Amino acid sequence: MSVFPPSLVLLSLLGLPLVRQETSEDRRRTPLVEVVERVKPAVVSITTNTNVVRRTWPFGQEVNVDTPGPSGTGVVIFEDGFIITNFHVINGATEIQVRFDETDDERVYAAVVVSRKPEEDLALLKIEGEEPFHTVTLCDSDPILGETVIAIGNAFGHSHTVSSGIVSGLHRDISTREGLRFANLLQTDASINPGNSGGPLLNINGELIGLNSAMQEVAENIGFAIPVNHVRKVLSEQLLALSEASAWLGFDVDEKTLEVKKVVPEGPAARAGLEVGDRLTALAGHLLTSLDGDPHDVYRRLRISIQPGKGVALGARRGKGEKNFTLLAWNKVDGILFERLGLGLESVRIGPRGGEAFLRVTTVQEQGPGWHAGLKTGDILYTVQRPGPGRRATWFQRPDDLAGVVMRLPADTELQIEVVRDVDGDGRFFERDVASDYNETFSGPFIVR
Repeated sequence: MSVFPPSLVLLSLLGLPLVRQETSEDRRRTPLVEVVERVKPAVVSITTNTNVVRRTWPFGQEVNVDTPGPSGTGVVIFEDGFIITNFHVINGATEIQVRFDETDDERVYAAVVVSRKPEEDLALLKIEGEEPFHTVTLCDSDPILGETVIAIGNAFGHSHTVSSGIVSGLHRDISTREGLRFANLLQTDASINPGNSGGPLLNINGELIGLNSAMQEVAENIGFAIPVNHVRKVLSEQLLALSEASAWLGFDVDEKTLEVKKVVPEGPAARAGLEVGDRLTALAGHLLTSLDGDPHDVYRRLRISIQPGKGVALGARRGKGEKNFTLLAWNKVDGILFERLGLGLESVRIGPRGGEAFLRVTTVQEQGPGWHAGLKTGDILYTVQRPGPGRRATWFQRPDDLAGVVMRLPADTELQIEVVRDVDGDGRFFERDVASDYNETFSGPFIVR
């Protein structure tokens, strides 16, 4: 027969709750421990490889060699695999790998750079996974001087190292060895070591209040973090801007309604069958209403994460029905040239002894600017002269150089172009100098769309 203490019997008769006696394990589970347990699954260790040129022995030939690059930390901010980190962590990387804590996920993920802002020391990465990833919550309030903070990072290669401290200062300005200057940083005495860069600085509620970025090399217990309000601003206005997309899909949408307002003829979307007036419901395999955030915000981050050369699945509502499409993403440079000039261009070398680089026409869009200017496949775009007094004709050798110019020109800008054509069509065009007697040269106006 069990005998209960009189005090417990009295509490039970009075209908009062029984309070469990605190154990030593309970006393160890401080708010800091709970923050680490909750946020750690959203923190990743980042390792990189960079490509360097080395000379081999004994002949001195130059070879490209992959070598370990910088390492750092990142934090998952969207459940579909978007990671924010410092730009200097991934600068120059040819390969990026991220790992979660082994107790949470043993897999190694390949990451791609979605966008970057070197002047802000911020970069946005993307990884793919079958299940939604754990995320960190971004704090909505300003940091408090003296409040407790927790840092998690890949310190000296030791993944998910935890340190704690306080907010030691606000509005700190620092300069880097590279000559960059950063203003309004948070200062903390939590240990910020090499490898912590890009990792979270958390408050006692487990919310992100800063992104660990730098340490004072000549002093101990002085580290700096980019405030979360600034991270949020750069993320919204720059890192997630559609202008940062590296792929071109050949259509534009109204970001609020997600209704297709423009489809470029003969572009990827047009070839797939997308039409003006269609309303997007899915992109890259995700319903726009199935992820965290407003559908137009989800669209933006899915859109900029698409990589050139990849197949892209689209879903759209047309009238009362649903349509599914698959299109092939072009790279951004090809898209700009096709949309503004109606041309596909590639860089080729012409002339004796290796010759010089020129732009050759690979595609002419029917009824496009290039078509109206009389260009044909195989023509060499010899020079381009921009409008304005004193401007000289420019010889462009790479498509991205020309794209960088035309993307900033207003619609209906008139250019003057000089074109070289292989008249006899004997297939020996590239064995001769571009200006030889076997080729025809003509010039004229070219109206940018």
